Amino acid sequence: MTLDELDGRLFADVPEVASITGRDERTIRKAAAAGEIPSTKVGNKYMIPVAWLREQAGQAPPSRVPQPPDLDQLAERIADRVFARFIGLFTAQTLTAEPLPGPAATTVDLTNPQPNGRKSYGQHNSD
Repeated sequence: MTLDELDGRLFADVPEVASITGRDERTIRKAAAAGEIPSTKVGNKYMIPVAWLREQAGQAPPSRVPQPPDLDQLAERIADRVFARFIGLFTAQTLTAEPLPGPAATTVDLTNPQPNGRKSYGQHNSD
């Protein structure tokens, strides 16, 4: 791996830094844990700034610095996708769904006096 492959990224993980520097991953991890290498810990991984790697290598930063996304534009794109997915699901469900049972589809036997709907076939005497 080379620094050029990290263009557009802000951080590199320990295996990438080890590959670029030619050092062992354990050495990079220990140096990051000891604060000898600037790093940010994300979960159990150390992330090393690419700018620091370029500085150590004597390279100038890339000519094109990535711009952070416009949050309003990102929120609009997400809302559009969620709305489109919702409409797609709603349309698909209404086209394939069977009609819901209504009053006309429900039958009730009004001649059966039993509350549980079962017919009684004999008298039970409890003497």
